This record gives sequence, C-alpha cells and structure tokens, in this order.
Amino acid sequence: MEDRWKKLWENLKPQISDLAQKAGEVAKKAGDTISDMAKTLGKESAKLAKIGKLKAEIVSLELNRNDIFRKLGERLYDLHKKGEEIKNDKFEDLLKEVEKIESTIIEKQKEIKKIAEEEKLEPEDVEKIPTLKDEEKKD
Repeated sequence: MEDRWKKLWENLKPQISDLAQKAGEVAKKAGDTISDMAKTLGKESAKLAKIGKLKAEIVSLELNRNDIFRKLGERLYDLHKKGEEIKNDKFEDLLKEVEKIESTIIEKQKEIKKIAEEEKLEPEDVEKIPTLKDEEKKD
C-alpha cells in the first residue's frame, strides 16, 4: 500500500510543481497589472486634479471679468449722470482687462480640452470633475 502512495506521489509531484509554478506566474502577472493600474490611476488622478484646478481658475477669472463689467457700467452711468460725453477712451483700460481675461479663459479651456482628449474623456465627464477650491490646490 505504501508503494502505491509513493508511486502516486511521484506521478503527481511534477503536475503539482507545474501548477505551483503557473500559479506563481499568474500571481506575478496579477501583481504587475495591479502595480501598473496604480501608476496609471496616479497619473490620471493628477490630470483630473489639473482639470479641477483649471476649472477653479476659470471661475475666478469669470468673477474678475464680472467685476470689471460692473465697473464699466458704473463708469458709464457716472458719465451719463454728469452729462459728459461718452467716449471709448474713457473705457479703454477696462475693456483691455476684459479682453485679457477672456483670452486667459480661452487658453485654460484649451488646456482642459487637451487633457480631456489625452485621457479620452467625454465633455460630460469633464463637467463632472469638481472645481478645486483654494484649500484643495495647496495639497
């Protein structure tokens, strides 16, 4: 009976060894895949955070632009109230500020679009990315 078990063991030993080796290879591939995924997720997270930061910067620029629009309106009304002639040169400084802000907003939107294209994000995916607040940008 003991010879029978010994013979059975001798027959199974190469198969068990082969299975153990294959299991080790699968485990290594799984580990490598998980490691690669973690690296990819880290890169993607950084890019998503970049989009969130750009969106926050755009919101800030839009608020600045709205403030300039308010100043334009106030200046226009003050000139009207005083009965002064309304000329472009009295608004040129504020209009140039608005143009500069709008140009910056467009550049930031292009940057968001470029990252989204690189990451194969749909516009609705980009919309879902939260805008990073100042406290979050410091991290």
